[in-house]
Amino acid sequence: MNFRDLTYFDALATLKNYTAVAQQFNVSQPTITYAIKRLEDELNTQLLIRDRSHHQIELTANGRQLEQHVTIILHELKLAATEIAASTQQTVKFGLPPIIGTYYFPKLAQRLAQHDLISHLNTMEAGSTTLLDQLRTGKLDLALLGSTTPLTDQLINAEILAQQTFKIIVSPTHPLANAKKFAFAELADEKFVTLKEGFVHPAALRELAQTAGFTPNVAYTTPDISVLKSMVAENIGIGFLAALAISPADNVIALELADAHQPQFLISLAYRKNQLQSHLQQNLIKQLKQPLD
Repeated sequence: MNFRDLTYFDALATLKNYTAVAQQFNVSQPTITYAIKRLEDELNTQLLIRDRSHHQIELTANGRQLEQHVTIILHELKLAATEIAASTQQTVKFGLPPIIGTYYFPKLAQRLAQHDLISHLNTMEAGSTTLLDQLRTGKLDLALLGSTTPLTDQLINAEILAQQTFKIIVSPTHPLANAKKFAFAELADEKFVTLKEGFVHPAALRELAQTAGFTPNVAYTTPDISVLKSMVAENIGIGFLAALAISPADNVIALELADAHQPQFLISLAYRKNQLQSHLQQNLIKQLKQPLD
């Protein structure tokens, strides 16, 4: 079966017009026609119905079935080509969410530098959801990802490296500043300063709120952790952060929740299953899996 024929068929299934497909690939229209005829002869079935009066085509039932498989085949071929090219490179496309990049990754940096790995990283920062999508499509080789539950994906291997609790943070002048443990339900009347969607935190906050039976009163949302902590310090509202993002230098008080079932902030090393890995990538995975001292 000809790879180029599959490519033409995939484009025709989308554009539904022979002329448009021919123009896309800068070939003659008969080239596209013969390609589809070869596929139909090889599979012994009709794949397309051509409406000559409207210059349009429609897929038959078997054509639609083939298109589902062709989409996967072309994606896998493209991914294979990307991985083969990456295996000869001296860089690793590495994904880091902001919180993990700021508060967790620096603890690994010295070890990676000792093994001459850190200079080979081409790092991209984005939310964990975005980075996971980029892993699937081959735009990244490896990533450290945050989640509240173990990552399960048919395309991705993920290994949990660390687990952190979430904390409520308040201003030192807030009435709760001297409190010990309390249930999340006791915060129903509080105003919250939260991180925007794309972080793990909003999903974890919703999970706690749903169990507690109320919708948090969000006074402000921000993509910047430093802004969040500064606004909490000014008593604009209370915050909700993973423990690793809170340090003694922050002018906030971190408080524990007493709820029996709480979401956890999980940090996982993720990469594609069956991925062709260079020696550099293998070494990086090995070092990232080593426990922190």
